[in-house]
Amino acid sequence: MLVCPQCHSENPNNSQVCQQCQTSLTHRPCPHCGHNTLFSQAYCPKCGTFIGQRWQVILAQPISSDQTKDNLTFNSKYLDLGQRYQIWPSQEEEVFEVIAKTETHTLYQGQVVDCQPLAKSTLPILVNQASDLLKDTEEDDPTLLWQQMGIPSVAFPYLTLKDLTPVVPEVYDAWIDNDTEVILLPDRNHWQAIPDLLINHSLLTLQIIYWLNQIVTLWKSLSVINCCQSLLVEDNLRLDEDQSFGLVKLYPDLPDDPPSLEKLGQLWQTWFSKGGYPSSSKLATLIQQVAEGKLNQVAELRLQLQDLAAEQQITDDEEKPINKDDSTSSLDFVAEELPEFQPELLSGELEEAPTDTDIGTDATAVLPMELVTLTALGCTDRGRQRHHNEDYFGMNTEVKTRQTNEGTMVDGRGVYIVCDGMGGHAAGEVASQMAVETLETYFAQHWQTDFPDEETILQGILLANKKLYDVNQSNASSGSGRMGTTLVLMLVNQTKVAVAHVGDSRVYSISRKKGVQQLTVDHEVGQRAIQNGVDPKLAYARPDAYQLTQALGPHDNNYIQPDIRFLDLVEDTLLLLCSDGLCDNDLVEDHWETYLLPLVSSSQSLDKGMTKLMDFANSYNGHDNITAVLVRLKIRPKVNF
Repeated sequence: MLVCPQCHSENPNNSQVCQQCQTSLTHRPCPHCGHNTLFSQAYCPKCGTFIGQRWQVILAQPISSDQTKDNLTFNSKYLDLGQRYQIWPSQEEEVFEVIAKTETHTLYQGQVVDCQPLAKSTLPILVNQASDLLKDTEEDDPTLLWQQMGIPSVAFPYLTLKDLTPVVPEVYDAWIDNDTEVILLPDRNHWQAIPDLLINHSLLTLQIIYWLNQIVTLWKSLSVINCCQSLLVEDNLRLDEDQSFGLVKLYPDLPDDPPSLEKLGQLWQTWFSKGGYPSSSKLATLIQQVAEGKLNQVAELRLQLQDLAAEQQITDDEEKPINKDDSTSSLDFVAEELPEFQPELLSGELEEAPTDTDIGTDATAVLPMELVTLTALGCTDRGRQRHHNEDYFGMNTEVKTRQTNEGTMVDGRGVYIVCDGMGGHAAGEVASQMAVETLETYFAQHWQTDFPDEETILQGILLANKKLYDVNQSNASSGSGRMGTTLVLMLVNQTKVAVAHVGDSRVYSISRKKGVQQLTVDHEVGQRAIQNGVDPKLAYARPDAYQLTQALGPHDNNYIQPDIRFLDLVEDTLLLLCSDGLCDNDLVEDHWETYLLPLVSSSQSLDKGMTKLMDFANSYNGHDNITAVLVRLKIRPKVNF
């Protein structure tokens, strides 16, 4: 099957275009010059840009008594008989270098280019089948099933830690060729190495603690599969373009030289020494204790790092690294949180903002975060079946940047609103525009300094409702003639977010760790029934299930009860505000990984991403007006000077 790069639908192998969205399945435009190029080509024939899909290859060969070579040579240009994976770089003879040796196998590494990048891998199908079979048994160890299905054992550690993706790379494909086990992993060799960053850039202590805490946290998970050696290979510890931490590959523990926290501490000590960091600091003392074997328990080391982070906060007496020329860019290099191994000790989730009683209950649990960038984009479309657009959106983003020799500080805030004029009602487009403009004016006046609290937000929404209601009353409108609108409102101040809504327009959050989350619950009859204990299937079986229970305009303020919630963001997040014309038929829930998740990365254009999203929404739905506002926040650990 061929997976469409646009809509992700599956197509027969001989398809020229996608049956769902008509996207070409044979050619793609070169991202550099736009030339239409075959998917099977690694380079653009017009401008020479490399556009192929490259994979990292790990080969595991059984050790024979006469095996002494440190490389593996291929006479064929391809790794597989189907000639899908071309060995890279292309030469007459290819060499795969040894990366590790176990008691039974020698592991080699190399690279290939995928000549059929749209073809579906069979590995996920086999893994899912194994999971389904396990549900019918009392076994919880899938390795025997994986082995019976022909999945090579070298893939087992990656599959075991699949919940830690993308920190641990995900196996794309795997097979056994005679006695040789083969797996394909994402190519991360272009990612920045953490040791290089620590040694060659001026970093503040809190940032270093943050990374070391990530490594120790991952140590516990890797110890379960005997792959702690992965954290002792310096070149294996990388950061992607968003400074998210990840491993290049997994290294098995060496039987004759087992890993230990002592060795990990010695590695850290080397980085600290080469980087010119002060040996008298508390962090240096802690690292020395680990390197000398005096602190050899993972849990204790993590607590020590967390406590040090909490008290450190870059104190006045701390000296910066010496003999460095790059201090102005030091804050540009910060990693994100690991996936959620132990949430009691690591932040990284989208969390409700703490109340006064929450503060101080676990002072060492979460490192403070700060805003790096705030970008937003809005778009509205009439849709394919409506004659006019009753949706209206408004957005106002303010970003102030201050640069010093200690780094860049960003102050960002914004107001984002989407309103959907009630379908079939008179002047729905007037209602939506009036609501947006009223709220924009209100927050310009009532948000001067402190972030608006719940009461302030409520009063703004009630003001918008009153203006619409008064117009309805003055026009002596009644019944279906009364104009109205739904509302979703979002306020952003640094990493704090307030979300309010009335009706069935929605707000979603998308992040690498938490995936997609719907932050609003539709104000409609079906949802109200569910909240009253009715089974969801029965609730939405009733004919009025989708009828709104709240909207701005038709009724006075006694009928308006907006939902308002506050959030603290602690990882890079994309927020989507949309009218129901976009999110109908579970579009977001079913296709967020294709159209929204990539936009979390700062390397992806919001403009291009919005165009793809709107085009897809029109083809997938298209029965209603479509409006979307995308807000992207990039976040890092906060360092106080």
